[in-house]
This record gives sequence, C-alpha cells and structure tokens, in this order.
Amino acid sequence: MKTSVSKNPGGFLRAIMSLVISFAALAASPEASVPKPQQTTELADLSGVEDFEQQAGPFAIGEQNYTVFLHVKRLAAATEPPLAQTLAGLEIRDTAGNIVFERRLPLAMVAGRFEQSVSASVERFSGKTGTGLAVHYTRRALGQLQIEEFWQLFGLVNGNFAVLGKPATIGEASAGGPFMGVMMRAANGAVTVISQPDIIEVRAWTGNFYVFVPLRVDWNHGGLTQGQRCLEPLSGPWHDVGCDMRVEAVRKPPSEEFTFLRLLAEAHDNPDAAQHVVVQKDSKVEVLGSRAITTWNETGGLIRQVFSDVWLHVSVDGQQGWIHGEDDFAAVGLPAGSPAP
Repeated sequence: MKTSVSKNPGGFLRAIMSLVISFAALAASPEASVPKPQQTTELADLSGVEDFEQQAGPFAIGEQNYTVFLHVKRLAAATEPPLAQTLAGLEIRDTAGNIVFERRLPLAMVAGRFEQSVSASVERFSGKTGTGLAVHYTRRALGQLQIEEFWQLFGLVNGNFAVLGKPATIGEASAGGPFMGVMMRAANGAVTVISQPDIIEVRAWTGNFYVFVPLRVDWNHGGLTQGQRCLEPLSGPWHDVGCDMRVEAVRKPPSEEFTFLRLLAEAHDNPDAAQHVVVQKDSKVEVLGSRAITTWNETGGLIRQVFSDVWLHVSVDGQQGWIHGEDDFAAVGLPAGSPAP
C-alpha cells in the first residue's frame, strides 16, 4: 500500500483569470436533503437515546479563543453502529463563553435507527493575513452507501466572527462586490496588483482519492472565491479545463495478478493516443498529481465541492502519464468508495 502526496506538477500551457466576487450569506436551514422514509419516530417519543458532548479547541483566532461544542445523540442499545450515533447540533463560543454561532440538526428515527448519521471535525486554518475555522461534516443517510462531505468556513470579518459563505466562481462579477485584492492604477492606465487574498486549501474527496482544493479568502469583506480557474482554447473558443491540485491517495492494490489501463501523455480524452499498459500485482505505482474542474454548491447553509473531468497523473513501473475514469482508477488500486478517515 502506498501513500503519495504530489507537489502540484505543471502541465501544458493554461490561462488562469481572476475577477470580482461578493460575499453570499449562508442560510441557516438544516442540511438534510435525503427524502424521508415513512413511519419516522421523533426522538422526544423514544427512550434509550443518550446525550454526550465533544469539545474541539480552543482555537486562537485574532485576539480571541474559540471553542466548538458538539452535541451528539447515541442509541444505547443499537446493533448497527453506522446509524447508532449522530450529531444533534454544535455551538461555537468565544473566550467569555458567548455563543457566536449555533446550528441544530433535524433528528428522527426509522426502524430503531437514525435517519442519518452526521459527524463533524474542526480544524484551524491560516493564511498570511488572517485565520479561521473549518467545520467538516460527513453524513451517511439511511439507504445510501456513499458518505457525503460538507463544510462551513468561519473567520473574523471586520473583527466579527462570521460564516465566510459559498465560494464564488472566478469570472462571476457581482454588482457592488469587493475586488479580491488591492490594485493601484497609474496615470497611464496601467494596473498593478499590490496584494492578493490569502490562499487556503480544503482536503476534499473526489470519489476515489483526496485532493487539496485551493480557495481565496478576503478577510476584510468575508469573501470566498475559487483559488484557481483554468482555461484552454480547445478547437477555437476558450473552455474550462481541470486545474492541477495536490493529491493524497491511499492505494488498495487489486487482488488480480494483473490488469491494464489506458495511459495518455496529456489530460485529454483521446482514445487514439492511449497506450494500454499492463499493471502487475507487484508493479510500482506512484501517484504524482491530479487535475479536475471544481465548482461549489450550497445545500442548507453548508457548502460542498463538485468535481468533473477528474484526471490522475501516475507512474507505472517508471512509465508516466494521465489516467481517467473508474476502470483506470481501480486498476491502480483506487476504486470508487466513501471518504477514508
């Protein structure tokens, strides 16, 4: 089993443009979006539900320390651990104990199990000019095998603890929105950028492996935007293409004695240019990097990333190239699955 973290290798020529964004406030509605099965039971009518509390922090942000309190419900006599425990809510408190943020999650039972099992972890992130908190939620819903990921990002905006909002797409101008950086315009019209927003990274699951997605933060206005957007002139007009990202991949070598994959010199789907490479059970496989188009959605006040056109840069017994698609990912020991810890 091999774990590889890439160094964000360069690729073919690409253009990256940055424009204006504005801060969109998050709604405070619960994040559950799975259709509710029939015959649910409210927890108030159910015995055998235990309450306990987890604490994360304190985290130093600005001149304050912030502590996150996670309120968890657990079934005392549960026989199926995946749906026997779930997050019921969380609070973020400052040094004086004041609640600066609070969220409550919907809770219901079906056939002696929770409708959904939600957990959360908290970490502090920092840039050159500011710091913040990232709450990472994972959710397993009843009847679904896949685990979903969501985030809430917080920071000090004009001195106040606040949700940073959904990342805007580079190129989406919004009337009255702040520029994500500081510009100086000379008398001759020349523009010089003298500062840029902080860059942070979110470790996100693509469905087969983790990538580190960059985001730009404007602390003064509470703005978040994509960290990068990549464009190429494909057959004339400019089109969105995947951007290079660092990758973290824990391989599970297949049990077969050998398999094969399609290896391409560039991250473009060109069947005529693909080389069919045999992957032996004892082949040396290295994960060098990843490339994908990344957008962000908002669901019930939580944000999540959406990946498309995902590619992986690999080396198989010294032969380097790009692979694409579930069959090829599985061939190097990265089958589709739920996020690993």
